[in-house]
Amino acid sequence: LGMQIGEGATCTKKDFFPLVNLDDDQCDQIVPALRDSGFLIVKSSLLNLELQQKALAASARILELSSKTVAHPSDPKQYMMLGFDDLRGDFLSNISEDVSIIKEYYKSLRKIRDILLQSIASGIGMDDSEFFSRQHNENNDSIRLLNYLRGDENTANRCKEHSDYGTLTLLLTDGVGGLEAFVDGKWRQVPYVEGALIVNIGSILSEWTRQDLKATLHRVAGPASIGSTTSTNDLLKAVSVQRRSIAYFADPNPNVATTLSKSNHHSLENEDNMTIDEYIQWRSGGTGADRSG
Repeated sequence: LGMQIGEGATCTKKDFFPLVNLDDDQCDQIVPALRDSGFLIVKSSLLNLELQQKALAASARILELSSKTVAHPSDPKQYMMLGFDDLRGDFLSNISEDVSIIKEYYKSLRKIRDILLQSIASGIGMDDSEFFSRQHNENNDSIRLLNYLRGDENTANRCKEHSDYGTLTLLLTDGVGGLEAFVDGKWRQVPYVEGALIVNIGSILSEWTRQDLKATLHRVAGPASIGSTTSTNDLLKAVSVQRRSIAYFADPNPNVATTLSKSNHHSLENEDNMTIDEYIQWRSGGTGADRSG
């Protein structure tokens, strides 16, 4: 699209997945996009292309060399879940340079998370623009390093269809295609923009906004996936190579409740006696690095 990181550009509409430069803090496309499709593509000078490329390369080496890499039980992929504190683990000591890169990347994502949460609060009309970001100030977050294995013409979903369960997911990919979101009754390809992150809403933030913002079903499709609007040739090309990505999951503080009350002060009310940690464990089978992939 010809936009360089750091430009104060206006929002650029790209089908259901608009591109927003976060350095333009007056951009009003964030909430409308998340109402429309639940997805957004963002650029920020806080996370330059060089660091993104280094992070993807470091992720690939960590997955290749670490004994903690997990083979997914149903999807053709390998992954590792990591909290920030897990990056101090002895099992990563032989790849310390790669760990340092992931730490730097992780810290940048936390800054972008807060900008997005503040923009969302303002965009939905909350008086306190920092309300959502304060619910994340204990950094109850994690990253998932991912490697999708090669396939063939018989490969269906490389990642099964699902919605995310936190507040925000920030996804970095290597540009290999296949990511689709179920928007307006169709499986639509989420475009790749070099130097950008893909943002989507999780079920907690959707619930907090009374489903004003959508937690949208998405998947990584293959040539045999049902209902795809991505061309078969593009999906065949995608499965001919490994696909690498890093997903960052932002969750509220562990003891925050999953339900937002109707009070004018936007206080939190635990109507179902369920904390964020309890909800995440219920949805994913664990907490922190023990979550399912």
